[in-house]
Amino acid sequence: MAEAVPSGSIVYVRYKDHVLYRNQPSPIEDAAERETVGWLTKQNSEMICIEHDRTVQDLNLPRGTGSGLIVLKNCILEIEEIPLQRKRRGTLSCQRDLNRQFKQRHIYLT
Repeated sequence: MAEAVPSGSIVYVRYKDHVLYRNQPSPIEDAAERETVGWLTKQNSEMICIEHDRTVQDLNLPRGTGSGLIVLKNCILEIEEIPLQRKRRGTLSCQRDLNRQFKQRHIYLT
């Protein structure tokens, strides 16, 4: 990773992953290439932590748990910061906000 990406950034990561094989006539000769998108939550000299599913922070709800993965930096083929566009007030998980956004586009939820 030539450039430092700040923690909290939304990133696209393409990386080499380990492969488990069983009962194969010959061993697999290369690692699997995978990709993920998420928030860069932690990093050190050896690894990064990408959180791709998390609780939306709300004053009424405490910060919950998240899901993600740890990728070793020497396995990263590409990492790119993704700019996040500003979204309207509210969350997409609230049905009322969804209805309001879709009505503005003349599309109605059934």
